[in-house]
Amino acid sequence: MARITARWIADGVLRSDGLDGVPARPLGPVWIDIIDPDEHALRAVSERFPLPPLALEDCLHYPQRPKLDAYPDVTFLIWLVPHIVDGSGLGAGEIDVFLGEEHLITVHRGEVDAIERVAAHAQEYLSRGVEWTLHAILDEAVDSVFPTIDALADELEALEDLMLADARPQHLQRLYAARRALVALHKAAGPERDVVRGLARLEAFVEPEAYMYFQDIGDHLARVADQIDTYREVASTTMDIYLSAQSNRMNQIMKTLTVVATIFMPLTLISGIYGMNFRFMPELEWRLGYFGALGLMGAVALGMVWYFRRRDWW
Repeated sequence: MARITARWIADGVLRSDGLDGVPARPLGPVWIDIIDPDEHALRAVSERFPLPPLALEDCLHYPQRPKLDAYPDVTFLIWLVPHIVDGSGLGAGEIDVFLGEEHLITVHRGEVDAIERVAAHAQEYLSRGVEWTLHAILDEAVDSVFPTIDALADELEALEDLMLADARPQHLQRLYAARRALVALHKAAGPERDVVRGLARLEAFVEPEAYMYFQDIGDHLARVADQIDTYREVASTTMDIYLSAQSNRMNQIMKTLTVVATIFMPLTLISGIYGMNFRFMPELEWRLGYFGALGLMGAVALGMVWYFRRRDWW
């Protein structure tokens, strides 16, 4: 069931209540937060604030990709917050945002840490304006990505050490999971940079003083993109290490098998010759012929082993 929390500034004091508690004509900024949205909740909010039908439809269809849509009375944006999911790789929380002149509406499924941290200091941000509240949410969301990248970096470093020591197929599965996570991060960070650029140019809803602060979020996203590219290169290098290790292991196996087969070739020849049992073979009547043949084969095998060792072939 959807939960709606309304926060607004009245006489310099932060008020918090449900949607019905918001004054019909608020005298200050209003922040409406909708958790686990449904059609009824969105319809109730749209009766109080102008919300485009197409944007409302996007809020009900999860997941979406990051984007920015500018409407005459409101700006709609979608923001993704990637995070590590234990046992499932990378997940992403989605925040749908409506930004008006004096109102901010956030829509999301489940609790989002970035919103919870901003809500704890809502008066500080709302008293400056809704665009500053939005900036705080996006800034917290971007900063939360860095621990995710650090976790992937640690995983790649551990995999690189394992590949160098003893590459195993299970290590390859972990490497594929890390690479998929990096691709997912790249798909989120790239469009979000375009969203920030678009927000910074919204003169109708973003005051000039806040422009540089949104640009700072863009700089953080650029750092995220650079780190993602760096660790994607590390992942590719680790894959090359795995393939090289597997190739070297196969070469060692083939080398060992070749040496063993080469040692047994003359032994097979000797046993084949004395297995013909022709009538006039002189060794057939020799009392020590069997032991002599075994001794000859043993001497040939030892001689070949000594030769291979001396040439460092085995």
